[in-house]
This record gives sequence, structure tokens and C-alpha cells, in this order.
Amino acid sequence: MPEQNGTALRPVRDDKLTRSSARDAGVATAGASSPSFPRVAALVCGRDSDYKLAMLNRLGQWIARQPGRIVSVWLALVVGAVAWSVGWSPPSPGDLGSFLPEDAPHNQAMLVLREAFPEMAARSQIVVVAHRPEGVTIEDIDWLNSAAMEMRAITGGEVLSPAMPFFDRRLRSADGQAAMVVANLGSHFISASTAATVERAEQLLVENRPAGLAVELTGTGGIGRDYAVATARAVDHTTWVTVAAVLVILILVYRSPVGALVPLVSIGVSVYVAFVFLRLLACVGWQVSDIERVFAVVLLFGAGVDYALFWIARYRESLEGQLDFEWAAKTAACETSPAILASAGTTICGLSMMLVADLAPSRNAGKVLAPVLVVASVAALTLAPALARLLGRSLFWPVGLTDRARWGVRVIWPALARVVTARPGCVLLAGLIALGAPALAATRIQQRFDSLSELPPGSSSERGYKLLEQHYSSGQLFATQLLLVGDRAVENKGRMDRLSRELSDALLALDGIEDVYSLADPLGHSAQAVPSVLMDRVIRPVAERFYLSSVKPVVRFEVLLTHPPFTLEAMALADRVRAVAEERVAAQAGVDGWKPRVMLGGLTPYIMDVRTISASDQLRVMVLATLVIGLVVLLLVRDVFLAGFMLLATWLTYGATLALSHVVFVHLLGEGGLDWKVGLIVFVIVVAVGQDYNLFLVSRLLTELRGNDDREAVRRAVVSTGSVISSCGLIMAATLGSLWAGQLSLLRQVGLALALGILMDTFFVRPLLLPSFFLVARRGQAARRRWARAERST
Repeated sequence: MPEQNGTALRPVRDDKLTRSSARDAGVATAGASSPSFPRVAALVCGRDSDYKLAMLNRLGQWIARQPGRIVSVWLALVVGAVAWSVGWSPPSPGDLGSFLPEDAPHNQAMLVLREAFPEMAARSQIVVVAHRPEGVTIEDIDWLNSAAMEMRAITGGEVLSPAMPFFDRRLRSADGQAAMVVANLGSHFISASTAATVERAEQLLVENRPAGLAVELTGTGGIGRDYAVATARAVDHTTWVTVAAVLVILILVYRSPVGALVPLVSIGVSVYVAFVFLRLLACVGWQVSDIERVFAVVLLFGAGVDYALFWIARYRESLEGQLDFEWAAKTAACETSPAILASAGTTICGLSMMLVADLAPSRNAGKVLAPVLVVASVAALTLAPALARLLGRSLFWPVGLTDRARWGVRVIWPALARVVTARPGCVLLAGLIALGAPALAATRIQQRFDSLSELPPGSSSERGYKLLEQHYSSGQLFATQLLLVGDRAVENKGRMDRLSRELSDALLALDGIEDVYSLADPLGHSAQAVPSVLMDRVIRPVAERFYLSSVKPVVRFEVLLTHPPFTLEAMALADRVRAVAEERVAAQAGVDGWKPRVMLGGLTPYIMDVRTISASDQLRVMVLATLVIGLVVLLLVRDVFLAGFMLLATWLTYGATLALSHVVFVHLLGEGGLDWKVGLIVFVIVVAVGQDYNLFLVSRLLTELRGNDDREAVRRAVVSTGSVISSCGLIMAATLGSLWAGQLSLLRQVGLALALGILMDTFFVRPLLLPSFFLVARRGQAARRRWARAERST
């Protein structure tokens, strides 16, 4: 007798011929009862194929007959990974370099600055800000100066102290309540060496601190250290929230704790193996950051559990028809493996397109996320089915295999199907308007480039930056470096003084310029109050090493802007500064033939390059991802118009997602805008993952057309795929939405946007827009055929 679970089932026929025929019939008709790809499945496992493209057929046999060996292979893999990890010591991470490409204008300017002014050039900075409400004292300044001298030994670079006569006006606040020390570092702001330097500096600042003096450590170095700590913490928070969310949804879907644990454990194992794989990549020189690990966790759990859920759904459906666990496992493998491979392929292809980006964070994300998704896909195709096969009847404990129609199958999906089949044209038009209007509005959304909004809440760098904002102007904190880089040295320093004076005066005449520090005005515009004798004999000789290079023909200016450095106004003003400098340089070249290049460095020019390059990256990745995913979709559905509409629908979903996210974060939560990295990440995942659910529905539609008219085929497809695809969509939205637990602004924005996009695709595009377009397109094709026949008959 076959295994029983207390439900009335058809007897299993033991006769070999009948049993083989039943298996063949089950494989041939399984597409009529599960969301799979009939064309691909028939090619791989159909009885008309003698060789059966044996890869997937053998996989089905292996799962059905030897699940223990599959589990043993994965167990050995995990044991090996654990053993390697125990003895593994992380390699010393190399310098990350710049996020911008080497030929970016800002990077070129900073390279010249490092060569011409090696003591002043810095790739990152530590800023120590001291604050006393009643005013900093002489003892406070002496202590800060002592700390600056000790920090110089730690950093190996220039350290500016408020006790230095040349810098005291700039490092002490106008209200006298704050003073700062600035230490230049030669390492990237997010690097292990910078973090170690920040830690040592913090220890120094604890020793012998004057009573009542508040001291915080900020600057790009402090911000980078705190950001790295926050992202490492976000990995843990996001992982636990993701696991909890997936477990709750799976229990609600399966009504079985055992059935919920199978996909969760399988994908959990794949996540661990994938993370060990990332460590191996780090050993060979790949840069893998914690922020990429956060995205890897949610993507692996979301996509991997979805794939496992499709397999188990088909496995359960086969068992409800015939209680033969071996046959059901083989049938499920043959029917769902092509669909899972196609779905994983579209997502991996989409993520891989980020490799063509010029910005390092986007390129690294594609380099890391695509390979680890392969690991989750393999686990969903092998480990989850093997565990399900080994558990037998226990997989569905305690509810068993009783097929009780749920409320969604009885009410929700039939109701939606009736609406779609009754008025497909109206549904299609209304849906396109509903998505198109916010998508159109999304084209006018201004991205946010304010990296200081990423300051970890409650960190020392955040508190220090707030103190700086209260007591110093924006221009003092983020001066723009203007460089005149000549082709030859100029012997006459008088000409340099004259050019510096004329250019400084021209820049000060621009609206939005707070001050200009240069060879002519080393103390800024306020130098007019300094006696000329003191300026000529003391200050200017000292200033030469800061504004006139002794090793290269480079003249340096510091331009202070009144606008915050990340704003569009600051960027436009920086462009005007460049234009004025080029105009003055051209006029000077006509006098003495010296033709220097004008270069800009600093935070505002850096953001300008990020804005330009990110726009180029986004366009390039979007076009390539659309073409590649579109090609995969076209090969599967074999219909140009249907494939085109599927891509159009996901594009509209993406636009509507950005618009709704903008409303939430800007108009409801009061943030300054969506981070510039949100658009690209959301596009790649929404377009790639969104196609998975659409492909499952379309494949079911093609199957139902074999024995039904168009309206009935749509009705059956919507009803039969509704529960499974919706469950998968909820799981994916929950896992991606768990990024909110990371607490960083970028993670919260990406998490909410991805959750909104997946939910829109799952509950709006897939059950309403896609079926309605299918019906409208089929009616149009039928009308054209009738018209053609009428033409031929006349």
C-alpha cells in the first residue's frame, strides 16, 4: 500500500506499463495544473524526446530516488565551509580607491593636488570639533594643539590646529564656542587603515581632556568608520528580520511548520555557502563591502525561497493526484526546473548588467550579487526538493494533502478573473493610466546626492557634524579647490600675484561666493584689516607653500560657497567659478603666453562628477538590462508584442514605484529626496524579478489555450496561479522590505521602493494588466484575420 495521510486518494496502479503511462501523462499534462513553461518542459522531459536532454531528467531521477545523497553533498559542502572559515583569517583589505573612474575630472584634479601640494592633499580627513557653550578657553586650545601634534605622528600627514596663527581664523568659530583640528589622511574614507587611524585618534582625545569640553570626531574619515560599523550591524539586523518575515509567511502559506522550514533551511544553507564564497573572492582581491552583503541576504532569501516554493507547490499538486512520492518528485523537478532556471536567468542577467557601470559601488554590486544568486538557485533546485522528498508525508504535517480551497482561490482570484475577461480593454486602459501617470511624474524627480544624510544616527560623526553646522559656515567646511595647472613654470611671481588678485576679485563678484583664499589673499577677504607690512613680510611667505606649488606649475585657490555642497545651486555656482577662471586665464595667456588648465576639486565638484557619471551608468544599464531580459523573455514566450508589453509594464511599475517612494520619503517623512543609488538598484531588481511572475502566468496561459478559448484560458490561468505567485510576491516583498531594519537612509529607501515595486507587479500588473493585454491582443489578431479573409473573398 502506498503511504497515506488520512485523505481519500485514488489508488496507485502497480502495473509497470500503466505506471509508466501515468507518469508520462502526468508530465505531459502537468503544465495544465502548475505555473511552468510548457515549451521548455516538453523539450526537456517530454516523452517525444528520446534523449530527454538528460540533465534535468537526471536531476528529477536523482531527487526522486537518491535525495539522501543530495543532502549529503550539501552537508559536506557546509562542513567544508565551516572548517575553512574557522581557520580563515581575513586578508588585509586593500585601498578601495575612488568610487569614480580614474579619468573623472575630480580625480584628475585631486591627483594634481597630491603631486603639487603633498602635505595639503588628502583622500580623507579626521575633523575633531571641540565645543564649550560659554566659549573655548586658552587651556582648551592648548589641549587641542597637543592632540594635533600627537595625531600628526599617527596620521603621517598635515594636521591643522587652531593654535596655528595662519589657520586660527578658520579653525575657530566666529562665536568663540567651537574650535576644530583637521588631520589629512592618505587613505580612502571607507577603509580598514582609516578606521584604525580613527580609533587611535579617539583614544588620544580621551586623555587629559579639559573638564566641560565636549569633543566629537567627524570628517570623512570619522563618517566612513561609523558608516562601516553601521552597515556591519545592518547585516545582522536585516538577516534576522528577513528570516522571521519569511518564516511567518511560509507558515501562513503552508499551514505546516515542517513545510515552512524546508525552503527556509535550504536557502539559509545557500546564504551561508554564498557568504563563504564571498570570503574566497575577497582572498583573491575582490572588494566585497557590508552593504553588498546586506543586499545579498535579502535577494538570496527572496528569490531562493520563491524558487523552492514553486517546486514544492508542484510536488504537492502531483501528490494530490497520485500518492507516489518518487513519481511526484520527478514530475515536479521536470516541470519546474525549466521555469526556475529561466526565472533565475533573467534576474542574474539583469544584475550582471551592472558590471558595465563606471561607478565602483554599482559595478561591485553586479559583480557580487549575480554569482551568489547562482548558489541560491542551485539550492532551490537540489537541496529543497531533496529535503522535501526525504520528509515524505511529514512535509505537510499537520494539515496533510487535503485540498481545501482557500478564500483567495474561491473568491479573490475568480472575481479578478471575471473583471479582466468581461472588460479587458477598460481594465488595460485604466491600468496603464494608473501606472503611467506616476511613472511620468517620476521623470521630474530630482535625486539626492547628499552623502551626509547617510550619517549613522547617534554616532560621533553625526554629533560632530551637527556642531560644525551650528558654528561654521558651509563654505568653511567644504571649500572648493580651484587649480590652475600650467604647462611651464612662471619665474615672475608678480604675475602670479596679479593673476591671483584679479581672479579672486572676479570670483568674489559672483553671487553665492562667501570668500576666496589665495596667494593674494591668504586670509581671505578679511585680510584687508591686516597691516600691509605684516601681510607682506610674514603671512604671504608662509602662504606660498599652500597656494603656489614649489614642485609643479600649479596655483591653488580655495573658494567658499554659501550654498550647501550637495545642492543644485552649489553645482551651478561651481560651473560659474570654472567659467570665470577660464575667462581670466585666457585673458592672461594673451599677455605672457602662460596657458594653464582650470581644474576643480572638493566635495561639490566630486558630487558633480557623481551626478554626471551616475546618469550615464543608469541609462547604459537600463538599456542593456532591458535588451538582455527582453531577449530571454522573447525566447520563452515567442511573441514579440507580448514580450514588449511585459517589459513596458515593468518599466511603468518602476516609474510608479519611484514616484510613490518619493511621496513617502519627501512629502511624508520630510527627507531631502531619494538617494541617487536608489533608481538603479530598484530598476534592475524590479524589472528582472518582475519578469519571473509574469513569465509564470504567461506560461500557464499558453498551456490553458490548448483546450480552452481565450477568455476561459485567462480565467483559469489567473485563478490557478494567483495563490502561488502571490505568496511568492509577498515573500519577495517582505525580504526586500526588511532592508528597512538596516536603519541607514539608503537601505530604508531601497527596501520600501523594492517592496512597493514587487507588490505592484504581483497584485496589479500580473493579475490585471497582463491578462487584459493578452485578451485585447488576441482579439486584435482575430479581427485582422477576419479582415484578411474578407479581403481575399472579395
